[in-house]
Amino acid sequence: MFTHHILHLVKDFGTFKSEIHPVLLIDNDERILFDAGYPGQAEDIARELARHGLKVKDLTMIVVSHHDHDHIGSLLALKIMHPAVRIVAGRSEADYIAGKKISLRLQQAEEHNKTLGGSELEFGERFTAYLKTIDICPVDRLVDDGEHLSEGVRVISTPGHTPGHISLYVEKQGIFIAGDATAVENGRLILPNPQFTLDMSRALDSIRRIQSLKINSIINYHGGIYSGDIVNALGRVLAANSSLQA
Repeated sequence: MFTHHILHLVKDFGTFKSEIHPVLLIDNDERILFDAGYPGQAEDIARELARHGLKVKDLTMIVVSHHDHDHIGSLLALKIMHPAVRIVAGRSEADYIAGKKISLRLQQAEEHNKTLGGSELEFGERFTAYLKTIDICPVDRLVDDGEHLSEGVRVISTPGHTPGHISLYVEKQGIFIAGDATAVENGRLILPNPQFTLDMSRALDSIRRIQSLKINSIINYHGGIYSGDIVNALGRVLAANSSLQA
């Protein structure tokens, strides 16, 4: 049976701080890190692992939910620190992580910049320049919906935020590791910022898929753990965003 630990990382951007929560899963055979933080956070991740008695070199897998910069930012640095670790991603997301395809977030940002002017455009151009600096990293293992990473840990396809987004379901404990399929804000379960949801219809279909699982708690990359009446909480997410569905 897997034990889980929620890591806590903070990225200080000067005008605001972003808190994120990669997840560590441990059993007798595997030590799995889910998502890899912003650029420059490899040492922060190493310190978080140390709090749970592990080093980066103890990891057997790093599973990536999707290719946004706050999820793959330190992936290559971790791979350099521990070349034997297996990088795992969804089949349709892997080429973006490996740099074989241009980041969808970069494409979105560049298109959005065409609608901006003045200081907003200056900020938008800084953001696109930042996205172009994100390290790419080869993927060692491609996974599909329903595949088990190890006994009791199942890959769940949760497209919408990006087309190839994946989450993990720890079956016996009823723990759903969401990535950016959901988030928590002010104690409420929500969809991450709709502005960054590339396909709202598929994102809401993913919420329905999650709702069909037997879940005791959802661990969100943004906002941490949510426990309680999961089915009704997800129902409220659907109701709050129904007008956005195409």
